Amino acid sequence: MPKLNIRQKIILGIIIFSICFGCIGMLSYMNTLQLEREVMLIERVDDLSNLILEIRRTEKNVLLYQDKALLTQGFEYLNQTDKLLSALMQDFVNIEVKQTGTSLKINLDLYRKLLQKLELSGEKSPILVGTRNSNIREVGQALVEDSKAISRFERKNILSINQNLRSNLTFSMIGIAVVVFILVVFVSSSILKPLRQVQEATKRISLGTFMALPIKNFHDEIQQVFAALNSMVEQLRKRRRQLVQAQKLSSIGTLASGIAHQLNNPLNNISTSCQILMEGTKGKDELADKMMDNIMQETLRSRDIVKGLLEFSREREYSPGPIELDEIVRSAISLVSSQVPSNIYLTKEISEHIIVRVDRRKIQEAFINLLINAIQAIEPRQGTIHIAASTKEDNAIITVSDSGEGMSQDTLERIFDPFFSTKEVGQGTGLGLYIVYGIIEKHQGHIRTESREGKGTTFYITIPLEDGVNI
Repeated sequence: MPKLNIRQKIILGIIIFSICFGCIGMLSYMNTLQLEREVMLIERVDDLSNLILEIRRTEKNVLLYQDKALLTQGFEYLNQTDKLLSALMQDFVNIEVKQTGTSLKINLDLYRKLLQKLELSGEKSPILVGTRNSNIREVGQALVEDSKAISRFERKNILSINQNLRSNLTFSMIGIAVVVFILVVFVSSSILKPLRQVQEATKRISLGTFMALPIKNFHDEIQQVFAALNSMVEQLRKRRRQLVQAQKLSSIGTLASGIAHQLNNPLNNISTSCQILMEGTKGKDELADKMMDNIMQETLRSRDIVKGLLEFSREREYSPGPIELDEIVRSAISLVSSQVPSNIYLTKEISEHIIVRVDRRKIQEAFINLLINAIQAIEPRQGTIHIAASTKEDNAIITVSDSGEGMSQDTLERIFDPFFSTKEVGQGTGLGLYIVYGIIEKHQGHIRTESREGKGTTFYITIPLEDGVNI
């Protein structure tokens, strides 16, 4: 037997409820129609009884006053009674009532014959007259008894129908009580109790306790809610771990900013000492001059890196300004150069004099996140990362491509979601591309992605050019 979910159970219950009470309603309706027919029938039976009483009254007057002229009225009553009885015989259903009606019909015919004999009779013998009158009275009394029996049967039938209606009403009330009880038990166990569990689970989540709920039946909508809640709990656990990792990285960034600031003084001393030494020994030793040049270049390079770190980590408000795109890309490449393995080649192809109005630090942060993401997509294999930029109408079109493993369609649809990461916990926060998306949107730009599994990934970025600049 297939397992039913809550909606199917409710629909099935409604169908069964409708069928049961429809049958009870139909039965009650039929009983009501039958009761109506019986009431109308008993009224006609009463009319029949009244006619027979009129016949007996006429009979009494005829026999008492010996006035045969009254027999005409008696025959008229007999004709009406006979006609009414014939109509009633067609409506009688009970066999006993039909038998009584047949007996009444026979007695009516016999009574008619006796009255006809009375009409034609000229006998004066008291004995014969007494016998004749006694026969008329006996048959007349039989007519009354038969009519009373028919009336009694029909009234009994009405009482039976009324009893059936009361029984149907009683059973209906009991059925409604049972259905309501079952409904209360069902709603309490299948809906209210699970909802209380969901409420308690959400309270635990708000307090930082992530506990999964037991799932008994996946066909049940409430259990499907449990499954969704459990999935949310698992995601929250993962996001909390990622958030902790992000906080650690933020702390590391703050520490790196402090270290970079502290490195400025030693680098300045090295640079100054190197310049003094170069001025004092220049031209005396070719190898020494070459080494001094190398020291000076590396010192300047280190100072640029420290400067970039300080600018990158420094908190400040969004402040866009005109800047050459190639300068931002070179600075971002310089900052991530130490993280680029020897088996990954990083190239750029940017048209000259592309001026965009951006916040240098934020756009640099976006490029750094894209480059780090590309490096992680390629590692540990050999590959290439290529940055290209051109202009189209009033926008700069930038592409960041890598030859990494690519992404599935499902992953592609979620890459800009916060805390979404395909990496193991501790290897990524899931915030990098989310930050990139926010930065590009902040600059009234647009970013989209194309990727195929095993074929690499390309990010397409559109940023407005500085007003009046269109190469």
